[in-house]
Amino acid sequence: MTVEEIFGKIAAIMIKGMMTHEQFADYYDFLGLCGYKRCHEYHSILEGYEYRKLNRFYINYYNKLVPENPVENPRIIPESWYRYTRQDVDNNTKQKAVKEGLEKWLKWEKEVRQMYCDFYKELTELHEIKAAMYVEELICGVSKEIKSIERYHLNLRAVDYNMPYIISGQDKKHKKYKRKTEKLMFCF
Repeated sequence: MTVEEIFGKIAAIMIKGMMTHEQFADYYDFLGLCGYKRCHEYHSILEGYEYRKLNRFYINYYNKLVPENPVENPRIIPESWYRYTRQDVDNNTKQKAVKEGLEKWLKWEKEVRQMYCDFYKELTELHEIKAAMYVEELICGVSKEIKSIERYHLNLRAVDYNMPYIISGQDKKHKKYKRKTEKLMFCF
């Protein structure tokens, strides 16, 4: 693969990441889990920021625009949900959705990390060290996110995805990610 093809693929991954987090924000907002919603809104904005950095890096080091690639819709929200209102969702469905949502998110981030690792390897084989270092930073960021998700996943498994436990943490998560989002927006 060429450097151009690699950066086009990374851009598509980032766009799909933004879409994934936007859909997760709606997923959790529909379930009435405002902390999780804010978390994914934050990650969507962060992904958009990283996408801008990617474009800036490529333009400034390669003097070209990042090529466009088709982006697949992640389809996070189950199709059946569109027939219901928030009030129709019972606790068992909500509990199952939290577990499935967390597992989908973790799976996505692990796939992204693997793709970035593959791109890193290809870039080093092409002797594109500066580009490889850039991708290494992306790998580190995704790895930190995976670590955080896995820790939280272990905690929820320990309480068997107990809804009162999950609900009790939503306000704290909402405030945390609202602050982080505001801080991130200040950087723009």
